[in-house]
Amino acid sequence: MSPYASPDAPRENEAPLLIRANKLDLIERLADDLAHEIKNPLHSMVINLEVLKRRITNQLPDGSSDVLRYIGVLNSELERVNHRIELLLRLARPARGSESTTVNELIEEVLELLQLEGRHHNVSVQFEPGPDVLRVSVPREPMRQVILNLVLDTVDASDAGDTVVIRTGREAGRAQVMVAGAGSRESDGVLVTAARALGESLGGDVQEGATLVFSLPMRG
Repeated sequence: MSPYASPDAPRENEAPLLIRANKLDLIERLADDLAHEIKNPLHSMVINLEVLKRRITNQLPDGSSDVLRYIGVLNSELERVNHRIELLLRLARPARGSESTTVNELIEEVLELLQLEGRHHNVSVQFEPGPDVLRVSVPREPMRQVILNLVLDTVDASDAGDTVVIRTGREAGRAQVMVAGAGSRESDGVLVTAARALGESLGGDVQEGATLVFSLPMRG
């Protein structure tokens, strides 16, 4: 470090991580704002579509089947978009303190997003929960981010047609999330490095290998 540099200035190798963290924070806030902006008119569209459906049913009782079929298609598409927005809003909520939940519940909250990302890579993402109820006490957002990072890193390392499997289990009183894929991942990749740092802040640890394993203490 230069003798003239401020002691509080980030080291050269820390700068890219800080820039990435700032970008992620900005993207998170923009996503939250965008989701709210879309959700309000989307809700209005759903309501107005239902009103239109009732009026057509009342005024054209004998000839409304085709129109109602089109309305049904529109309603299904709006519900699908609404579900995606709800997911985005849930992921962008401000961080909260620790709360009691289960590992399976946390995985299921981000599973659809992971499967959607997998489809973009032509990779199947499957969840095979273990038989045990793995109860933990953690802040939801960091825990979900650990899961997201480990799975996305595995998806990125996979080839088209591969399958990424998420499993859960218990070992020595600790809950485990295991992510396995067919590809060979980059050691110390950005996503895994971030997951390890977040995992350690939760009292857990990430082990690398053919299968990524995140373990953390279970709640008694």
